[in-house]
Amino acid sequence: MSDKPLHICLITGDFPALTETFVTTKALELAARGHAVTVIKNMDVGSFNQSHLAQVQKAGIKILSFRIPNSLTGLLKSSFAHPAVFISAFSFSTNKFKTAFKNKLQHSLLKKQHFDIIHYEFSGLAVNYLQTIKSAKCPVVVSCRGTAEKVKPVSEPLRKDKLKQLFSAVNSIHCVSADMADTIIHYGADKAKIFINRPSIDPAIFKRSTPYSNANAKIEFLTIGRFTFQKGYLLGLLGMKKLKENGVVFTWKIIGDGPQKEEIMYHIHALDLKDCVELVGKKNRDEILEVFQKTDVFVLPSVYEGIANVCLEAMSMELPVIATKSGGMEEVIVHTQNGLLCDVYNPYQLATLLKIVSEDFTFRKNLGINARKTILEKFTLERQVNVFEEQYYKLQN
Repeated sequence: MSDKPLHICLITGDFPALTETFVTTKALELAARGHAVTVIKNMDVGSFNQSHLAQVQKAGIKILSFRIPNSLTGLLKSSFAHPAVFISAFSFSTNKFKTAFKNKLQHSLLKKQHFDIIHYEFSGLAVNYLQTIKSAKCPVVVSCRGTAEKVKPVSEPLRKDKLKQLFSAVNSIHCVSADMADTIIHYGADKAKIFINRPSIDPAIFKRSTPYSNANAKIEFLTIGRFTFQKGYLLGLLGMKKLKENGVVFTWKIIGDGPQKEEIMYHIHALDLKDCVELVGKKNRDEILEVFQKTDVFVLPSVYEGIANVCLEAMSMELPVIATKSGGMEEVIVHTQNGLLCDVYNPYQLATLLKIVSEDFTFRKNLGINARKTILEKFTLERQVNVFEEQYYKLQN
């Protein structure tokens, strides 16, 4: 591997994001190794982790903002700021104009910089910039993480063709799991371009600092994730309903927000779980760390996943994890050794596992201890960035 520092461009959504912090931690580690890192963000949610922003600024990571305003006024302002792009993209069709303007503006932005690597962190983002990718002057990498590859090809008939074009245009394809690699091969991805690099977390940050709760305390479950169908909250609620019927006293805290909040609230009411299920809203990383310290078991009832970073965080905190066999989770958890696995869409099996960990303090504590060992052995940030760095240098040859 060469020692030459690279100029790496990471293209993502928001940055530094309040959630999905894996792009931020990756950027920080690459910068710490001496690489010049530029991040192009395609949205601006307006909320972020203050400590991460301070670290990004200290590391000298350059942030460029690229997003297309939705309002006509915003479009006109952007057009006046980039007149040449506006003229070349002009069309009487609003949709065609917005698409062309978006592609040409990003192409212009990238052309002004000299990058050694451009890495689109989400394939769902990259499919919007096919022409820009095809005309790139340096190697392009794209990451496949979950929704864009598992759900969108089902709900959007044209997505498969777009993914096929994308995989043909890029130089390398990052998959977060072997399951994800198998998925995209069906969309025409060249096996020779694929490399698997599983997610990671920083175990020095996600580390238990308080004693594990005593065996006699009311058990507290935790789930973190957006309120979308993919996260399987109805499955989780049905499992909790069965657990309550079995006489187990518990609290299930759910951190997150999203489009299905009202639906989830209704299910909680209809299933008579208001006394034991609590929606606590959004939390930043520091707040989540505090909640982890007070939790007994992490639950992931997802319909599908790539590999859930939040599960890795929980495991690093020595929490036993109960997860569905969704996506790549079986590549992380070995059933009864470092966590527990149940079938997707099986609330009865989930309830059984919840009851087991509720009643056996020693068992769940040992699962947590083994979970952290797994993280330290296989899912550290250092290991993950080593793989990325190796792939980036490989593409320079």
